[in-house]
Amino acid sequence: MRKIYGKITAWILAAGLAVGLLSGCQKREVNKIQESTASIGVNGQGPISGHEPENSGALGRYGETQMELPEEIKEQSLCQFIRGTGGDLELFTMNRDSSGTVTKVFHYRYQNGAWEKEENWQGEQILKDRSLDLSLVTYGMDKGCYIGGTDQEYQFHLFKLKEDGTATELLEEVFKPKDGSSYGLIPPKVEVLENGNLLIYGYWDLSLYDPSGVLLYTFAKDFSGSTSEARGFCEGEELVTVQEDQLVRYNLKNGKVLEAIAWEEIKGSRETVILFGDGNGGIYAANETGLSHINKGGTLWEILMDGSLNHMGMRSLFLQQFLQGDQGDFYGAFTSEGGSGIQIFHYAYDQDLSSVPPSGLTVYSLTDNSTVRQAASQFQSEHPDIRVEVRTATEKDGTVTEEMIQGLNTELLSGKGADVLILDGLPVDSYIEKGILMDLSSLVGELETSEEMLNNLLEGFRQEDGAIYQVPARIEIPVLLGEDKAIAAYSSLGTMAGYKGERPLVPIEIYENLLRMTARLQYEELFINGKGLADRDTLIRYLETVRVIGEASNSKNSFTEEEGKTYWVSNHVQPSGIRDSAIQYDAGHCDSGIASFGCFMDLCIPVEVRSHSDKTRMVSVGKLYLPLTLTGINRSTANEDMAKEFVRCLLSFEVQKEELYDGFPVNKKALETITEREKESWSVGSSAGDGSYEIHADWPDLETRREVASMIEALTIPAVVDETMMNMIVEGSRDYYDNKENVEAAADKILRKLSIYLAE
Repeated sequence: MRKIYGKITAWILAAGLAVGLLSGCQKREVNKIQESTASIGVNGQGPISGHEPENSGALGRYGETQMELPEEIKEQSLCQFIRGTGGDLELFTMNRDSSGTVTKVFHYRYQNGAWEKEENWQGEQILKDRSLDLSLVTYGMDKGCYIGGTDQEYQFHLFKLKEDGTATELLEEVFKPKDGSSYGLIPPKVEVLENGNLLIYGYWDLSLYDPSGVLLYTFAKDFSGSTSEARGFCEGEELVTVQEDQLVRYNLKNGKVLEAIAWEEIKGSRETVILFGDGNGGIYAANETGLSHINKGGTLWEILMDGSLNHMGMRSLFLQQFLQGDQGDFYGAFTSEGGSGIQIFHYAYDQDLSSVPPSGLTVYSLTDNSTVRQAASQFQSEHPDIRVEVRTATEKDGTVTEEMIQGLNTELLSGKGADVLILDGLPVDSYIEKGILMDLSSLVGELETSEEMLNNLLEGFRQEDGAIYQVPARIEIPVLLGEDKAIAAYSSLGTMAGYKGERPLVPIEIYENLLRMTARLQYEELFINGKGLADRDTLIRYLETVRVIGEASNSKNSFTEEEGKTYWVSNHVQPSGIRDSAIQYDAGHCDSGIASFGCFMDLCIPVEVRSHSDKTRMVSVGKLYLPLTLTGINRSTANEDMAKEFVRCLLSFEVQKEELYDGFPVNKKALETITEREKESWSVGSSAGDGSYEIHADWPDLETRREVASMIEALTIPAVVDETMMNMIVEGSRDYYDNKENVEAAADKILRKLSIYLAE
C-alpha cells in the first residue's frame, strides 16, 4: 500500500475481480419524541398502492435548518465535527494540495450563534513538528484532547495534548507495521475512557488498551467497507458496535456480549451509520433512513426523523457525524465526495409541523436507485408539503424474482400501484400494450424544446404513433477496445462467430454474461433489423454465435472458485452482460476488451490500456447506448401533475449534476459540468493475485473526458432488452452450452416459453 493521503484509490483484485475503496480522513434523552407515523419503505414492506399519507393530520416532527458556515470553509475538507469538553460544537477542517497532502488545519468553535476560528490551535504545531497529516481529533471521557495523523511512511501516530503546548505519544508500538507489512493500522476512530484506557477501532475488530499499551480485550465487529468509517460508541462501561449484521453490546470490563439487537428495518442501503448513546443505555442510529432510537433492553425501533424528508436521504451527500444537542435537538455534518463541500444541519422538534406532509407521491423500483433517491430528496426540499415515498421490491442483494414482477403486474392491471415507475427490469412492452403507462410525449416535447436535454437520448423512445411511455434518467455507453481487425468483428453476429485471431475475441466468461452482452452489442440485428428473438432462425443464429465465441475462450455455464482465481473470472451476472475486460485484453488473454462506461471513473483503466499501444482503439458500439433508470408514470395515478413534476426533477440539472456512479446524465448542462470537473486526487489500480499483472491509472484528462462526452452526444439507439425474455433464453440454453442437447432443441424449448409470455 503506497501513501495516498487524500486520494481515493480503488484496487481491483483481478484474480477475484473484487473492488474496494479506500478513503482518508474524514448525552441526554430527547425531550420531545415524535410518534412514529412514517413507513420505512424498504425491502418491499407494505403495499405499493395508496397515495394518502398515514396520519396526515398529526402535528409535530423535527425540522431541518442549514447552519451558516464561514465562506472559507467551502474550500476546505472535513476532519472532525465534535462536542468539546465545555459542550460547544467544534469543527476541524483542512486544506490539501493536489497530491492530497494536508497543508493547513483549521479549528472553529460555535459560540453565540456563530462560528469563530481559533488561531494558532495547539495541535497544528504538534503536527508540523512531526510532519504529520491530521486524520483524527477526539476528546476523551477523561476531558483530554487527542489527535492522530500519518507520517511520510504512512504510519499512524496518536498524541495526547498537554496544557503547556506539548504532547505525549501513545501506543506507538500498536500502530507500527507488523512483520512483512509496509504499513500499520490507521484507526478510523479512537475513544478514550474515563480511566484513560483507549479503544482503538480497527478494520475488522476493536482493541482495548491501557495507557501503557497493554492489550486488555479485543472485540469482534463487522468490516465497515471503508477505512474512514467506524460504526460504534462507548458509554459508561459498555461498547455498542455492529457484528454479524446486528448491533452488539459488549461489557468493557470483561469483554463479554451483553445483548444483540436486530436493526434490519432501519439500517438503510448505505453502510454508513452514526451510532451514539442517549445517556440511559439506549441507542441512536443516524443514516439515510433518518434518526432512529431504541431503549436499552427494547426490541422496537422508533423513527424520530424520516431521512426522506430531509438531507439525510440525499445520495450526493455523505453523513460524517451526528451529534445530540442540549435541548432535545441534533446536528448533522455532511460532505460531498472526497470530504469537501461541508454542510451542517440543525434538527429541532417543531410541534407545529405536520408529522407527515399532507400530500403523497409513491415511486416504485425493483432495486435501490441512487438517482431516484437523490431526486426524491431534491423534490422533497422543493415541495415540503409533498411526501415522496420510494419503495423497492428487492432485498439488499438485489435479487429480482418472477413472483415480484407478477405481483406488481397484478396490482397495476387492477388500476392501482405507484404513481411513478422505474421500469428497469420490468416488461415495458407489455405495459404499453395493456395501457398501463401514461403517454409522456408532451412532457418530453417541453424538455426537448427547452434545449436542456440531450435530445438524442430521448427520441429513441418515441413510438410510431408519436407516443413516449418511458424516458431514461441515466445511460451507459458500451465501448470496444482493440485493434482494427477485432473491432470490425463486432459488426454482426456472423463476423463475431467468424473471427480468427491470435487470441479469442472475448475473454473467458460465463455463458449467461455472453448471452446478455451479445444481445446488447448486436441489438440492431436481433431486435431492429429482424423479427426479434421470437424468430427461430434468428434465435438459433444468436445461440450459435455465443457458443462459438465462448468455446474459443473456454467459457462455461459456471466456474469453480479455483477456476475463478486462475482465469480471472467469476460467476457474477452483470445485467448487461458487460464486465470490463480491458485488463484481460491488456494482459493478452483476448483480442478485444469490452466495457460499459457509466461515469468517468470507468474510463481510467481502459484509457490507460489504450495508451499502451498505438494500434489500440477505443470506440463506441455504433450508435448504441444502454438506458438506465427508465421512468414512466402509471396511467391510473391520481397525482398526474405531481408525478410529471417528479420526472422533471429527476431530469433536472440539480439532480443530474451529481456523480452518483449509476450512469451518465441525460441533462446537457449536467454532462458538461461533470465533464469539466477535475479530480486530481483520484487513482485506480488493478493487479492479479499471483503478481503476474498490475496496472495503475489516474483520473482521465479533460481531452479524454470530452472525447467520451462527444460519443454520448452522437448516440441514438437505446438497447432495451426485456429482462423476462432474457431470463427465459438463459435458462433455456443451459443444456445446449453444457452439451446436453443441440441448438434446435434449445431454441424450440425457449420459443415455447416465449410464445406464452408474448401472448399474455
